[in-house]
Amino acid sequence: MLSRVAENLYWTGRYVERAEHTSRLLAVKLESMAEQSGEAAEAGWSRVIAALAAEASADDLGDALSRTEVLALDRGNPSSLLSSLSWARDNARQAREQLSSEVWECLNRLYLRLRPLTIEQVWVHEPHRIFRETLQNLHALEGVIYSTLRHGEGWYFLELGRYIERAQLVSRLLAIHFPADDGAGTSPTYVDWLVLLKFCCAFEPYLKEHTAAIVPSRVAGFLLFDAEFPRSVNFAVGRVSDALQHVAQGAPPQRRAACERLAGRLKASIDFGRIDEMMEGSIAQFLAAITRQCEDIHDAVHAAYIAYGAAAVA
Repeated sequence: MLSRVAENLYWTGRYVERAEHTSRLLAVKLESMAEQSGEAAEAGWSRVIAALAAEASADDLGDALSRTEVLALDRGNPSSLLSSLSWARDNARQAREQLSSEVWECLNRLYLRLRPLTIEQVWVHEPHRIFRETLQNLHALEGVIYSTLRHGEGWYFLELGRYIERAQLVSRLLAIHFPADDGAGTSPTYVDWLVLLKFCCAFEPYLKEHTAAIVPSRVAGFLLFDAEFPRSVNFAVGRVSDALQHVAQGAPPQRRAACERLAGRLKASIDFGRIDEMMEGSIAQFLAAITRQCEDIHDAVHAAYIAYGAAAVA
């Protein structure tokens, strides 16, 4: 596979995952505002903004309407929902020959539906509705990708991008709820932990595993270590390792080894992590390490399969 095509597929996977994450956070946040006091709602917005647009703050973005506009529809915000879909579409268009017509039509139709929307149109009735509908369309896109593409090298580059992005996004969400400086900001309340589970589509799966006891350590353990939940860090890291076994199988072993070694090291840290030990004070450092190692894997993938020079091929 051409390195250009591999890069386009990899970034399509990342941007689609980012768009889905943004849609879910905005939908859940807007739905939960009715259940929170003014102070709790402001603290919740600060966490959402930190998760989606780290360079801004709640004070910078004004009221709920302005914040939603910046996080969802602002082309000037590179991490907004519309920006993510735009970048996903651009990358998919450049790798069009590797995608089915159904995948392209599903992604293109969603982008064209959201592109002309204004915040006034979103806000006129139930503002969370458009983000729920977007989530449904993105879930449909994931199903179309799975069911209409050949599960070859291109599909695994899509998977690699999706799950590196997912591991980082979930780790960042957890880190915001378990900051290194416990005295900074407002501590999460019971509702905040419930909302965190909903941010990750984990509320019902968590209840089936742990009943109705919303305990921070159990929430963290579930989102970090549950091997069977698709949005846990453990599950995402496992998929990253699996995808790396299937991409660029003809590449020189030394180039493949660097990526696989980093992924294996991250997987081992997850496999042998214990939430009870981390809750004693090391969870913030552990989450920061996950994010850093995902960035290292990204850099290694880029160096090995995308930006390598002629000398590496010789």
